[in-house]
Amino acid sequence: MNKYLPTDLIAIAKRTGRWWLKPINGQEVLYTTNLGSYLRVHTAGVHQLQVNVYPNYNHQSAQQQYTIRIDGQQWHRYPASAREIALQLTADPHEIEIMTGGNTDDDLVWAGDQGFTITGIETDDGVLTASPHRRPVIDFIGDSITAGCWVAGQHPASDYRSETNYAAICADILNADSVRIAYSAGGVLRRATGGVPTADQFLTHTDAHTRWQPNQPDLVIINLGVNDRRFTATDFKCAYDKFIQQVVTTFPTAKIMVMIPFSQTYATIIKTVAVHHQLPIIETAGWCNSFTDGLHPDQAGANEAGQRLAEFLSTAF
Repeated sequence: MNKYLPTDLIAIAKRTGRWWLKPINGQEVLYTTNLGSYLRVHTAGVHQLQVNVYPNYNHQSAQQQYTIRIDGQQWHRYPASAREIALQLTADPHEIEIMTGGNTDDDLVWAGDQGFTITGIETDDGVLTASPHRRPVIDFIGDSITAGCWVAGQHPASDYRSETNYAAICADILNADSVRIAYSAGGVLRRATGGVPTADQFLTHTDAHTRWQPNQPDLVIINLGVNDRRFTATDFKCAYDKFIQQVVTTFPTAKIMVMIPFSQTYATIIKTVAVHHQLPIIETAGWCNSFTDGLHPDQAGANEAGQRLAEFLSTAF
């Protein structure tokens, strides 16, 4: 049996999510607070692969979900309570993607250590390696829509689809790696759920105790504003302008684009701020015409929006 510890996986994980090494219950684990964080690994000569996870959620809420696909085929979902996710493979080379797929607003991800936890991967034989191919990297900054909440229905965790929301669809079409920096209900003025602060703070930190070392993406897409609609236009414009400047400073070598929310919330202000910072604008009017609840795209809406975004971005890659 070959065992790959979190320390063996961290270099792979940092490329496709905001993962870090964290002690949980006396054990060093691979940890993230973001839906849509994933690991992409390659196998050769492996017949059995087991992903070991820790059910680190609020026990009064729905079960956390992981989602896995093999060789780019259909995603399959697994509850964290299973602790051991077993995959049967052939000895041929395979690409395995393991993604954080669902949690709830009640999970205290920011200060309560209730994020997603992977304790390691085990294989019966063969080797496990990182992908040999470098893909362009896109950072998606946003809220529940970018995280992948409520795509399949209105049941928390089980109806989340971080693996097939608009950001995932777009990344798949472009053959790009992606990093989600997104939390449910979050905005530039409104705090997110799970104890998560506003965007200016969750950009620089991954939880209350951990400062994030920013990655080096090729492209950053900002999709915020929907959850700030309860605040005045003046307050939003000021906070949004400061946040855009913060993103520009955080990612000095990346191409940065400002996306209008599908709901068109604060569209005029967002465009004005983007022009002020000389950033490209992604117009989204008419991109999403199918919703779960009138605000969050359902799977049909996510497919449409992801395809539209990929078409828009195709010249960037």
